[in-house]
Amino acid sequence: MFRLSCRLLTSAHRSLFRDEKGARFLEEVTNRLAQSKGGTLEASSQLISYWQNVEEEANKFKESSKEVEQLKQLIDETTDAEFKKLAEEDYRAAEETADESAERLAEVVVPKTEMDMLKKCQLEFTAGVGGKEAMLFASDLLDMYKNYAAWRGWKWTPFQLEDISIGGIRSAVISVEGDGCFSALRFEAGVHRVQRFPLTDQSRMHTSTASVAVLPEPDEVSFILPPESVTIDAMRASGPGGQNVNKRSTAVRMVHKETGIAVHIMQERFQHMNIQIAYKRLAAILLQKKYDSADEKNTSARKLQMGSRARAEKIRTYNFKDDRITDHRIHLNMSNAEEFLRGTDHLDSLIQRLADLDKEERLRLILENCIVE
Repeated sequence: MFRLSCRLLTSAHRSLFRDEKGARFLEEVTNRLAQSKGGTLEASSQLISYWQNVEEEANKFKESSKEVEQLKQLIDETTDAEFKKLAEEDYRAAEETADESAERLAEVVVPKTEMDMLKKCQLEFTAGVGGKEAMLFASDLLDMYKNYAAWRGWKWTPFQLEDISIGGIRSAVISVEGDGCFSALRFEAGVHRVQRFPLTDQSRMHTSTASVAVLPEPDEVSFILPPESVTIDAMRASGPGGQNVNKRSTAVRMVHKETGIAVHIMQERFQHMNIQIAYKRLAAILLQKKYDSADEKNTSARKLQMGSRARAEKIRTYNFKDDRITDHRIHLNMSNAEEFLRGTDHLDSLIQRLADLDKEERLRLILENCIVE
């Protein structure tokens, strides 16, 4: 199913580059490159390199598309059955080559952003509607992503965890570190809904929710959050934790002076460790606000939302009665809910499908607006 959807996506890329807006974009890139070579247009070396790469792949795409058209014409005109059969085989191979060329061109046209390159992110889990069952579901989601992080070879570090005696969680904040972690997980943000018979009440099916937020964490916190930009207050932690937590001021409250955004951290037994976590939490929140502001004008028409826009959006339903997972953004149904919650290849397949859709949406935005720099 996913292999087929990827093939359809590359065919869509081919159509995008062949329509009027795609052709206009490629022509504009060629014109800009010629002007820069002729000395009539000043451009950075990075931008010139981008234009050169686009033009190189565009020429390959045009050649492969031309071959497809020639073979199609040959098939339409020939009357020899054997020759037509051979031409049709060549046509299918040429179409596959053209699709691959369109995919390579799309990779070049859609540049990797700062977000694509981030190696750290933070996951926030919050139980929603449904009482204890919602808390159990939030815990199930946490375990699913923990397994997925291990499957991908990422580092998993809890920052905050508020659990309950029956095994669920009210809330949690987890730091994830590894190549491509934010790029892969960013579209998991939103409201997840579960429909199942709880262990505590097998008489009727319950519907519960839990929300997931995915925040980017900068590699260098000090770039986003210099020490002089915050105030730090020490306080005693509340709740269980032994004498050290209850008698000493190990918890910290950190406030960003400019925005007034505050975080309260009391997870660790030692204050300096809580301060380190507070810096990372606050930096992630500020970086997400920066991305939200920069991306706001481009996201209104997109199926996939990130950051603050995604928090209140119902993205997925886990229906155990019908053994079905539904992703509401792309209207995709998958079977085997238990296997999906294990957090391995089933989840990864969906994450890859969402990444492909994101690339397609970004490509459409660039071509439709002729964004060549």
